[in-house]
Amino acid sequence: MRFGLSRLSLLLLFPLFSLTGCEQPQVNFVFSEKTNELVPEAAKPVKEALVRQFGNPFELTQFEGLPTDFGDVEGSVKTVQASSGEEKLIRFQVEGLQDAYPKLLGLPLEWTSGKGQGQISRIKEYNYETGTIAVDKTADIDPQPGDTFLVECTRLQFGRDLYNRHCMHCHGMSGEGTGPTSRYLNPPPRDFRQGIYKYTSTKPTAKAQNADLERTVKEGIAGTYMPSFKLLTDDEVSAIVNYVVWLSIRGETEKKIVDELFFDYSKKVVAERTSEDGGESREDVMEELKEYMELDFPDTLEFATSSVAEAWEEANMEDAVVVPETPRVPDTPESRERGRKLYLGDKTKCATCHGPQGRGNGTATQDFWTNPATNEKYPNRGLHDIWGNQLPPRDLHRGIYRGGRRPIDVYRRMYSGIKGTPMPAFGGPLSDEELWDLVNYVMSLPYSSK
Repeated sequence: MRFGLSRLSLLLLFPLFSLTGCEQPQVNFVFSEKTNELVPEAAKPVKEALVRQFGNPFELTQFEGLPTDFGDVEGSVKTVQASSGEEKLIRFQVEGLQDAYPKLLGLPLEWTSGKGQGQISRIKEYNYETGTIAVDKTADIDPQPGDTFLVECTRLQFGRDLYNRHCMHCHGMSGEGTGPTSRYLNPPPRDFRQGIYKYTSTKPTAKAQNADLERTVKEGIAGTYMPSFKLLTDDEVSAIVNYVVWLSIRGETEKKIVDELFFDYSKKVVAERTSEDGGESREDVMEELKEYMELDFPDTLEFATSSVAEAWEEANMEDAVVVPETPRVPDTPESRERGRKLYLGDKTKCATCHGPQGRGNGTATQDFWTNPATNEKYPNRGLHDIWGNQLPPRDLHRGIYRGGRRPIDVYRRMYSGIKGTPMPAFGGPLSDEELWDLVNYVMSLPYSSK
């Protein structure tokens, strides 16, 4: 097909017109399937609360108490541009943001002095070269030279932009693990919204430390499609992890508040309650729901966010890390033999999953297991993780240790288990010496590509 010059010019110019003068596309975080299974009268306030607490991908919001680095920076008004009465935005030049992350569009700006003190404005335009900001013109906002403000979430936005560039394609906009590439990947990308990460240095019930997640980003996960991002700087990796933790907190908060509502106000339950057998009227159920939302929901929301935040904060404390009390037992034939007996014995039952030869073909792989979330049998034989993925036990002869191949990494896998999977924690039942014997045995298994 041939085009005339004028038509070709229009085609070439179309992308330019499409990119200039446009506002940021309206993209929202994805709500969980369970949220969407609530009756609309319950789902709506849940979604509104999440947007109020966390904003959306292009208008991030912060609130007190989260263990994430929002990255607030201080600035002041230098000059204010004159504007007509019909203009909806007011523009002003600022000082103090020279060292801030240069992409401030969509971030909240809190006025700390002047007429608008205590008010929050969204940044609708930001020109880094001229230092000009535009916000909505309202009766409460009347910037004057010298007025001061905080721009919130600059660190979070830095992490978000890096995440969208490097991670979103697999892990999704909300960290839900359903990015455009995810359908082609096995194992599928992690869903961050449960706040569970497999490979950590922390104790069995603790969350991951930021350092664990940073190591995963830098090193990747061997044997999966998770690549290494060693070309990123330490600061960039840290910013990505900061944002991933924030996504996890958002997802966990959503899960907790929806769990509170689901057994009484899911579409299925409400249909059962208002059926002929249920004997309740929809008006009575909705009145009950309204009362719950007015009286109890604010406390539920506060408890959900504070408990999730506290768990993440505790994970980054020093005593959350698994530190062996005994140095590694020397890797001798005697230690390996003790480890082999533990591997085959009833105290660990490692062979049940990994097989007597460590080939990943134990008898557990032939059973139909029950999904703990639904209490129903999985349709396929074998083990599954909490995300519902079939999970073959590791073939220990392949030399692939997804959580790291240092002896301390293997020790921690045995001490804490692998979170979100059937791999149990042996940190209580086994002594330190026994754990090291197991490490020595497992790491002594010969490599085989078959």
